[in-house]
Amino acid sequence: MSEEKEKIALPKGGRLISDFIADVIKIFETKARNRLFYRHDIKSIVKISKIKYENINFIGFETLEPNSFITILEEYAVPGYWNWNNKTNQMDFVEKSLSNQIAKIVLESEEFKSSLLQINKIFYVPVPMVHNNCLTFPKKGYDIRFKSWTLNNSPEIKEMTLEEAKKILDDIFKEFCFKDEQDKSNAIAGLLTPFLRGLYIENGTRTPIFFYIGNRERVGKDYCAANTGIVYEGFALEEPPIKDDDELRKKILSVFINGRKRFHSSNNKGFLNSSILESVSTAKVWSDRLLGKNENLVFNNDLELSLSGNVGISYTPDLANRSIFVRLFLDIEDANTRKFENPNLHGFVYKNRARILSALYTLIADWYKKGCPAGSIAFASYPEWAEICGGIMENANYANPCKRIDNVLYEGDSETTEMKIFFDLCYGEFGERVVKIEDLRNLAEMNEIFTYIDFNEMKGKKVFGMKIGKYMGRILNDIRLVEINEKQQGAKKEVKFVKI
Repeated sequence: MSEEKEKIALPKGGRLISDFIADVIKIFETKARNRLFYRHDIKSIVKISKIKYENINFIGFETLEPNSFITILEEYAVPGYWNWNNKTNQMDFVEKSLSNQIAKIVLESEEFKSSLLQINKIFYVPVPMVHNNCLTFPKKGYDIRFKSWTLNNSPEIKEMTLEEAKKILDDIFKEFCFKDEQDKSNAIAGLLTPFLRGLYIENGTRTPIFFYIGNRERVGKDYCAANTGIVYEGFALEEPPIKDDDELRKKILSVFINGRKRFHSSNNKGFLNSSILESVSTAKVWSDRLLGKNENLVFNNDLELSLSGNVGISYTPDLANRSIFVRLFLDIEDANTRKFENPNLHGFVYKNRARILSALYTLIADWYKKGCPAGSIAFASYPEWAEICGGIMENANYANPCKRIDNVLYEGDSETTEMKIFFDLCYGEFGERVVKIEDLRNLAEMNEIFTYIDFNEMKGKKVFGMKIGKYMGRILNDIRLVEINEKQQGAKKEVKFVKI
């Protein structure tokens, strides 16, 4: 053992465990201040280390186990006990590692936990923050102002001209086959959004799901989405399609515990209906029970979400209204015949992370200097993001990402598409006459609308009534469904369709 290391006596022979903990606290306060941290959200002591997931290593939070604590302590101190030596007539220090039980007691000690620096976030790149009414960046390593850790090898960010910044962003996206300019702007907004996290007033401010949709396979939807992961994390991690809510819930909890900030689910198919996805997209605080323990963890939700799928995928109205769509459209027969000016775009993005982040920072700095003008289009589910991201995009003369692309909303939202057809059918049949719910049901059955409902069963009739009730007062195709008498119930309830 090195002579430079301080000797600390184990709780043995009448020595109290509290005295031993006090010595351990002194070691970590003076010699290893930035080695261990305490996270209130998971109520655990953590270290920052490499974590392997899906064949990718990333820097994240690792909950400290007793065995790991034993070896870390011995990097800075020599544990053991004093023993009388009859031959030399003096006390000798006998080196001895902590037992697993003593290490566990130390880690569960409130005194030890409270002595450690608190930490909330890991930043892979310096994220611009508003502090004392100025734009600044968290320090590399630990920054007590933001209770954050920024990687020491994170890219250096410099301001440049707005024209140069836009040229860099255009170089990234110019070879993608976006359906129109709105989709390209939405892709740029998707790249910008994780960089805005330090500009929000509150922790846990939610941002929309960026949904990349291709008209066919090999159109580049996941390749486009992956640029965000490479810029901010240095790698592009894709999760499998969302199929099971319970499995998704476990993945989301793991993401929060490890400190990751991005979740991308690729190649989704069929009907996407996930209450967990919809909930995590809007909840400012995420709470879940730790697997195997009767303990609830609570996190500020700063997770950025994205998905991909091809045309033909369908989704709930709630998911549609939580998403910003990025459409890609390729018309040639063989996608593999395309030739690219930059065939290794991801390699280019990785090598130029500093320049790309500097370009994004320039967009933010220019907007900030001009008084932070708010975006002109509201987004009810994400108001603060709409004001900030929309304002930055408009200030740089990009299209506002909050501009809704109605056809993609309804193409994938099969329920609303179906109801639009039904509204048209009802107005064509009844005009603005008052009719009963049973009249609507008969019309739907006769025209084979809602074929998945069995109108001969009472359950089917109830399902149809609930569906009509959900759209009461709504306007589809400029036609409003009007309720005549709120007190009426069942098949005799009266409604009418009014052209707006």
